[in-house]
Amino acid sequence: MLRQVLRTVAREGILSSSELAQRLDVGEELVYEIIEELGHLRYLKAVAGDCNHRCSGCPFASDCAMGGVGRIWALTEKGLRASDVP
Repeated sequence: MLRQVLRTVAREGILSSSELAQRLDVGEELVYEIIEELGHLRYLKAVAGDCNHRCSGCPFASDCAMGGVGRIWALTEKGLRASDVP
């Protein structure tokens, strides 16, 4: 499941936790746990803290689907290699 999350993020970019849960057909709570574990293992890194929904000037505004809630995570080099997505 960890690799599946990495592949999904590598292919689709920034997703909300609900979108990621939907694509993987799992609950959001499991998605939160997986993302935290991937961050701990350094496959993902937080690139923005708790979003305050001030989109103007945000470098992720065009890709963001967070809706002003949560963190934005990005693949690290290690995560990209592990995803096996070119």
